[in-house]
Amino acid sequence: MSLIPGLVKNVVNQVAFFPPKPAGYHVTDKKQVYLVSPECGLSPLPDLSADSITVDTVKMWTNRGNTIMGFHLKRPDADRTILFSHGNSTDIGIMFPHLRDLCNNLKVDVFAYEYSGYGESSGVASEADLYADIDAAYHYLASDCCLDESSIILLGQSVGSVPSIDLAARNRVGGLVLHGALKSGLSVIHEVQATYWFDVFQNAAKIENVRSPVLCIHGTHDAEVPFEHGLALFEATPPEFAFDPWWVKGAGHNDIEIEHRKEYYAHLETFLRAISDGTAQQCV
Repeated sequence: MSLIPGLVKNVVNQVAFFPPKPAGYHVTDKKQVYLVSPECGLSPLPDLSADSITVDTVKMWTNRGNTIMGFHLKRPDADRTILFSHGNSTDIGIMFPHLRDLCNNLKVDVFAYEYSGYGESSGVASEADLYADIDAAYHYLASDCCLDESSIILLGQSVGSVPSIDLAARNRVGGLVLHGALKSGLSVIHEVQATYWFDVFQNAAKIENVRSPVLCIHGTHDAEVPFEHGLALFEATPPEFAFDPWWVKGAGHNDIEIEHRKEYYAHLETFLRAISDGTAQQCV
């Protein structure tokens, strides 16, 4: 038993967290927002008005005492909002072009929040903070923006699947997209079949409590989070909420939306349309 705390810490350190340095964005004292290039150059947050997109920079407070940032991309013709949870080696600044593409291609609003200890957010990243972070983001959308929960679609990529599944297990959201998701923390570094009480990021156990349509996307050649994780999450999803998954042949962990761009947006669009039509809650 005395070895368990060290084991848990080792698992967390190997799976997450890796905040990029420098951060991918910077907010000045005058609340001006800049994106940071890999060469550490600064450029103003892009003007997306030509695409009929406005971008709000949002500052939130979590129930664990941290302040976190968010980018809210909005368009006048959107009737759904994607709540985006990013992977562990990036932040909302680095992901900004992808957020813009999601907003443009799917004709939805996109709200991407930052994790504690990442980017311009305060604190140090932890599993507990992931849950507090997404709760703050969800509260902003549901309370400050007065959005109906059925209009909020969660999209969790890689470690972003952890807060996304946790939130969906506690709230009846409009839908849940899992992209390169892990079934648990321990199983990323060592294959295990059972769920242990001391494991972290217990996605496979929590997804059994999700009561919203779920779309799983996973590369068959993912070397970071093996394909078996996506398959296990799909199989653990209640059958009535398991949407037809997309197993991307030959794809890895970070290349699906790049190398399979057309198919990526087609599958997301199909899922959103099925939610609107009421046909997403179906067994494959």
